[in-house]
Amino acid sequence: MIPKLQKRHLVPELMDAPNLDPVAHAQALAGLRRINWLCNTSKHVSQTILEIANRRSLASVDVLDLGCGSGDIALGVQRLVSHRVSCQLKGWDISEVAVHNARERTKGADQPRFEVQNALSESQSTPKFDFVYCCLFLHHFNEQESVHILKTMSQLARVALIVDDLKRSRWGWLMATIGCHLLSRSPIVHFDGPQSVRAAYTLDEVRELASQAGLNNCAVKLHWPERYQLIWERSHS
Repeated sequence: MIPKLQKRHLVPELMDAPNLDPVAHAQALAGLRRINWLCNTSKHVSQTILEIANRRSLASVDVLDLGCGSGDIALGVQRLVSHRVSCQLKGWDISEVAVHNARERTKGADQPRFEVQNALSESQSTPKFDFVYCCLFLHHFNEQESVHILKTMSQLARVALIVDDLKRSRWGWLMATIGCHLLSRSPIVHFDGPQSVRAAYTLDEVRELASQAGLNNCAVKLHWPERYQLIWERSHS
C-alpha cells in the first residue's frame, strides 16, 4: 500500500547513524552510486552549471559539492562540465568513511578533491566558489537546518547555488521503494530510499525555505524521476 505523504516524515536515516559499520556504509554508498547513475544526476547538475556559465561567459569555474558522499556525482559533474569549460571541483562531507571512499576513487591530479567538513558549522562572509550544489542532501535536515544550509551555500557561491533533491510524492515513494530493491542489496538503501521521499520537501516548501534564507528570484524546475532543482543566482556586480 502506498502511504499518504501530505506531511513531512523526518526520521533519521540509517546512513546518518554515527556508529554505522564501515562495511555496511560502503555497501550502501555503492548502491547509491548505481541509483545516481540511473537517475543521471550528474548530467542534470552539469547542464545547469553550463547554462549559467555560458550565459555569463565564464571560461573556468570553481565548484563545490556539499554532502558529496562517495564522490560519484562530483566525478560526473567535473567530467561533463570540463568538456566545455575548465572546472575545478571540491567535495565536502561530514562522513570520514564517505570521504575516504571518494578519495580512493580519485587518484589523478585533475580529479575532484574531497574534504571532511560539516556543512552546518560552515559559515563564510566571502564566497569561495563560483557554484555550490548539493544532491539528495537537503531532505536530511529539519526546516531550521535547511534554511541555514541554503544561507551557507549562498555565502559560499560567487555565481549560483543548485539544490537537486527528491520531491515528496506518492509516485516518488513507489519508485524509490522498487528501485532501491532492484539496484542494491543493502538493507540501509532499502530503508533509506523510501524514507528519503517521506522526508523530502514539496516544491512550495522548498520555495518557502529559500525565502526564509533570503534567496529571492529562485527558479524551481522538475526532472525525472520525481526530483526538482532549486536554482539561485547572485546578481551581476
